[in-house]
Amino acid sequence: MVQKDRCWLLLCVFILVALSAVYPAFAEIKVFEKETKWCASKDQSQAQAEKLAVLEAQQQAIEEAGVYISSLTVVKDFKLEKDEITKLASAILQTRTMGTSALSIENNTYCVRVRTIIQVDTSTLNPQIEAFMKDKGAQKKADEDAKTIRELREQMANLKSSDVKRLEELNTQALALERDRDRQRLFREEQALKAKGELSWAEADRIAKEREMSERINRTLAEQEKAKREEAAALTAEQDRIKRAQLENEQRWNDLVRKAQLTQDQWVVIDDSLSLRQAVTEVNDLKQEIKNLKGRLDYQYGENTKNLEAAYAQQRALTTAKLPPAQVPKDAFETTTAYNERISTYERQVKEAEMEKGEAVENLKKEENLKLAQAKVAYLGQQIRVLAPFIKRLQDLQDRKFTLPEGGAMTVDLGEPDADNNRFPVRLQHSGKSWSKYWDYKDINIAKDFYRTRTYLKAEGLFQIEEAAKLIPRLTAVRVIHPGTKETREFRLETPRIFSEIDQFTKFQQEEATAKEASKKAVKMLTLKEIGKDGRFTAYDDGTVLDTRTNLMWAAKDNGSGINWANAKSNCENYRGGGYTDWRMPTQDELAGLYDAKKKNRHGYRVTALIEISDCCPWASETRGSDAATFNFLSGLRHWLPQSYASNNRALPVRSGK
Repeated sequence: MVQKDRCWLLLCVFILVALSAVYPAFAEIKVFEKETKWCASKDQSQAQAEKLAVLEAQQQAIEEAGVYISSLTVVKDFKLEKDEITKLASAILQTRTMGTSALSIENNTYCVRVRTIIQVDTSTLNPQIEAFMKDKGAQKKADEDAKTIRELREQMANLKSSDVKRLEELNTQALALERDRDRQRLFREEQALKAKGELSWAEADRIAKEREMSERINRTLAEQEKAKREEAAALTAEQDRIKRAQLENEQRWNDLVRKAQLTQDQWVVIDDSLSLRQAVTEVNDLKQEIKNLKGRLDYQYGENTKNLEAAYAQQRALTTAKLPPAQVPKDAFETTTAYNERISTYERQVKEAEMEKGEAVENLKKEENLKLAQAKVAYLGQQIRVLAPFIKRLQDLQDRKFTLPEGGAMTVDLGEPDADNNRFPVRLQHSGKSWSKYWDYKDINIAKDFYRTRTYLKAEGLFQIEEAAKLIPRLTAVRVIHPGTKETREFRLETPRIFSEIDQFTKFQQEEATAKEASKKAVKMLTLKEIGKDGRFTAYDDGTVLDTRTNLMWAAKDNGSGINWANAKSNCENYRGGGYTDWRMPTQDELAGLYDAKKKNRHGYRVTALIEISDCCPWASETRGSDAATFNFLSGLRHWLPQSYASNNRALPVRSGK
């Protein structure tokens, strides 16, 4: 019975939203803006919390629309109760979520804040109110709906994850109805204007742009719904916990990309029709949208990382040693020799099994490091991919120059011609500031006429939006026009402070390059095979030796023949062992760190056998005048020799880190 009631409540939500699909043929629109917040319960996902925040906004929108209806009914002398106003409002409501919702963490749970635009048709309110007042059956039905809605609102906070999922499906259907309704509205509005003979060029252009935007959004939504279904099916079918974690991460990234795409679909063309006020409003909106997206991307990266770490931790916990069967005690007929051999074999097998487990766990750790490195690359790549259109839009808005009738006038003075350079000096002034520029010319006769009529020159200031606590236009250029000749020149005066988001975006790109290098190193470590160990040194099959104490990686052998210091330096820097490109010449201290008085390599030098030093004295990077540092692996002493020496000297490349 409880489940049945809950399904009924969910259906009521669907009906509530679907009612908004009844939209008039031609409407005067009143716009309200609401912002709501929803904090998820312990079993609700981030996406589900966002859906509930939208539903909460829709319910509040009903009340706000009702307040507006109330102000109209007072003028018309109708007498409606507050509940009746709210019920009537539900039939004329249209809502639209703006941009990406903001995400925050409060009391160890995530909360989403949603901005919603509410559109109310005011042109048909009076007929609807009159019909509502006359129809008692409608009032009774509205009373029942209002009671159901109140109950729903009280219980919405306690909806379980499965209930919210069903709610999302119903809400998707309602949105589809609303999109279809919007297409019909645009068509009927155009037909009504044509019938009245009032379809001006500007009005036709507005309707065409609105229809184009509506169709663009509808296509995007249809594609996104298909992609969501495919992702959900792939996630359901995947059984491997690590691959499932990766699919979940990809699904979250894709959801953010989809949200960003819907925002982009609502952008208008930046052309001469865009006013400064509209541009400032959009820049503020873009900055907030970028901040919201950045917050969501950062949060998602943290969740993805935790998701991967949890999956690998579980996998390591499930990795156990394949131990041989436990040995039975020695019986009276088993010889001591046979028993000892049996126990020895068992202990050897246990040790081998533990070693296999250790190797498996170590491989999982290396794989985890790789996946985490790849996750960071994916995060930075997604960040760049998602934010790039918004940064480009910000840049385009900042590049746009505006004229300001109030305070845009400038004075311009054309000075005596500079005949040697074929130019006129130009002095420009505005609000106590002045700039000196030059007006170049080619034809002397035209220049003479131009100079004689210089008093006709007009200067108009051009303004751009710049970064500031409160966005303001800044005079950055001037357009000088000669009305008679129609000749126009534009002079650059100042450079606006670029938006901070554009600066940050450049840093993201640099950080991505660093992360890609780290990912390559993680791939390398996963595929490397150890071919030898000697205390703190580990040799790999790519010709490198890692010193686990200093974390320095050495070439497994020197250049093998006498070499002077300059050539040794070049040899080290151009070495490409292991596929690395950051090899260098070691310092004298680093070479001394390899010396081991208790060991000898195959050539008799006191160094680990894993590093082949073919003669006593590799060069070091330090120089002193014409001398350079070396280290002697026979005596363990430091020396300074002329850089031209080559007989006993070698090049031994080194690099920092794994």
